[in-house]
Amino acid sequence: MNTMELKEVIKKRRTVRDFQNKEVSQEIIEYAIENGFKAPTYNHLREWDFIIINSLESKLKLIESEKLDKAINIDELENMFKNEEIIMKEMYLDAIPKQKKMIISAPSVIIVVFKPKVRVEKAKKIYDLNCLASIWTCIENLLLSLAENDVYGVTFIPQNIDTIKVKLGIPVELEIAAIIPIGYKAEDARMLKQKTINIKEKIHSEKW
Repeated sequence: MNTMELKEVIKKRRTVRDFQNKEVSQEIIEYAIENGFKAPTYNHLREWDFIIINSLESKLKLIESEKLDKAINIDELENMFKNEEIIMKEMYLDAIPKQKKMIISAPSVIIVVFKPKVRVEKAKKIYDLNCLASIWTCIENLLLSLAENDVYGVTFIPQNIDTIKVKLGIPVELEIAAIIPIGYKAEDARMLKQKTINIKEKIHSEKW
């Protein structure tokens, strides 16, 4: 596997929704998950699990659960995001029509599962969401480690989590943080322009 400077990996890590028809080795996936477990966690228990999906049958369960087989009306999407910043609008117009395809075409799909303090919808204070914050630090470690080996992914947060949990046999007390289709970037993969940030404008000293 490749070894590179941290700053190179961070720069390399991008969201990809178009994949080659090329298998991602179990070694690369396990390497990424191992590094995911090195992320900080609010209770030191790292109560995280990962379901690796390779079969078409299981991918179809995700699509059916999310009702991603509906036809996409581009004109409706254009109208929905017409008042948003152009860079945000372009992202959604590229992402939404690909939600079904990216799950089917990705060689592997990683479902990230975590044990919550409380159900997310029942959280009353930000402390209740510490477990959710922790799992996302794990996810970023995972994505960086995949990018180190030229494997990319896209985080997809499902709407019908309970339905997916039943179909995949996930215990009721656990939650799904994200579904991550992963693979090698297709030659014609569209790489959207990132928003330019003036770092000095985002740093405040002592007060806002």
